[in-house]
Amino acid sequence: MRITLRAEFFFDEEANNWHYRVPALHINGGGSMTREDAEQECLEAIAFALEGDPREHDSDTQAIALHVSVDPAA
Repeated sequence: MRITLRAEFFFDEEANNWHYRVPALHINGGGSMTREDAEQECLEAIAFALEGDPREHDSDTQAIALHVSVDPAA
């Protein structure tokens, strides 16, 4: 199975920097000087959001591990 997440980038003329949002994951961020920096920060934010916290795992359940890659689509 393969999915595509939408990441949106916009320039704030008043603050003179770049911001991003990933609506499906409720991620908002930015304040970057370049769009490239905003894109990298966005990828890192997505990876962080999907990583999870092992302390939140329920040991009484059956689980599988999923390998997820966060890279720009072609």
